[in-house]
Amino acid sequence: MYMDGACPMSKRTPSLMRLLALLAVLMVLGGCAQKPVTEPKRSGVGFYFDTVVTATLYDAPEGTLDQIWAECERYEKLLSKTIKGSDVYRINNAGGQPVTVDPETWEILRRAKEISRMTGGAFSVTIAPLTAMWDFTDGTQRMPTDEQRLAALPLVDDSAIILGENNTVTLPAGMEIDLGGIAKGYIADKVAEMLRDKASGVILSLGGNVYVLGRKPDGAAYNVGIQDPDGKSGEVMAVVSTTDSSVVTSGIYERQFVKDGTLYHHILDPVDGLPSRSDLASATIVAASSMDADALATACIVLGREEALRFMREHGVEGVLVTRDRQVYKHQTSETFQLNMLVDIPVQ
Repeated sequence: MYMDGACPMSKRTPSLMRLLALLAVLMVLGGCAQKPVTEPKRSGVGFYFDTVVTATLYDAPEGTLDQIWAECERYEKLLSKTIKGSDVYRINNAGGQPVTVDPETWEILRRAKEISRMTGGAFSVTIAPLTAMWDFTDGTQRMPTDEQRLAALPLVDDSAIILGENNTVTLPAGMEIDLGGIAKGYIADKVAEMLRDKASGVILSLGGNVYVLGRKPDGAAYNVGIQDPDGKSGEVMAVVSTTDSSVVTSGIYERQFVKDGTLYHHILDPVDGLPSRSDLASATIVAASSMDADALATACIVLGREEALRFMREHGVEGVLVTRDRQVYKHQTSETFQLNMLVDIPVQ
């Protein structure tokens, strides 16, 4: 995914993403040294949640970027699966005992359970034991045996998460949660909310969760690219033009490997613990809530074209689906966005 011609930065390997972040920071710092502090455009790059975070602000006060990074750091310490003392770490290591968490963590889990129920389990935050068995980033092509995978399946059940009074969370012993499929969307929502009255225009990207506010200085809407799943890395097949919305794309091309002639990708089906075998290559959701868009983009891949379109119609979800054979389907109920195809493919 790109924003207005920028290179796609979402969901790269951690080492590559750190390098990209460092290079981008150097470029930004080098440019700022030659520009006055009253510059109407401010841009910055950070690295949080094992992903690159970028922000471009128009007419924002000095120090606004620092506020964004502070919020990202706060949420990382709160929601990371690996940082000791985070809410998620404490839940996973509580041995089945209730844990009192921050109200925001409780709310994310409440919505995650709701989306899991709505999608028939196509989205799950308890899939962590299964995702830990796969590795799509370090070149090892690690994957579980059938015995390991089947043994972990009973641990995948979002309905088993008990949300109690006073922000308590109880997770059965042996189960684990991972908010990677919904937390970045929630954070994008909260950062965008903070920026709404501080800038005339905002382009925010948290690992591919894009949120745009206002308009560009020339009054135009923002353009967010949809990657061609059959093209070269970063090649764009369509552009979503929108404002005051989040655009989130999930695609099977983002992390994958081929082993013994079979393609394996990172979007696992919670039902069987295998990479989704649906006919969809990517799903782009356009919504006011980046948290919902984050979770639903992944769920649509698992559901497949027919079920995803049915779900989108029933729940008023807007977006674009691309099949593995490059057919494009759009569901739109408002004037929230405009889809502009860059390749000669009809939109159905």
